[in-house]
Amino acid sequence: MEEFYNKVNNLIDKIDESILVKEIKELNKKVENDSKLKDLLEKYHLTQDESIKEQIISNDLFQEFKSKETDLNILIMSINQKLKKIGNGRSCK
Repeated sequence: MEEFYNKVNNLIDKIDESILVKEIKELNKKVENDSKLKDLLEKYHLTQDESIKEQIISNDLFQEFKSKETDLNILIMSINQKLKKIGNGRSCK
């Protein structure tokens, strides 16, 4: 079982080092440095105003970030499904 945990930890390290994660981190920095977008996000967080939400959603940088985030979430879900199959197939009885 320890070998399994080591392999999962190695997989996590590989994902952290992947191009996709690096792109998300870079985009996150760009969002943090985009004062207009950052202000909109903060205002929306406080007000939940739909017009502000539309402005955020229409922002190209935000769209790019969400697209990459979705790609990463799909990858994680796929990995989780495979790990679940492994776990169910090899459980002790």
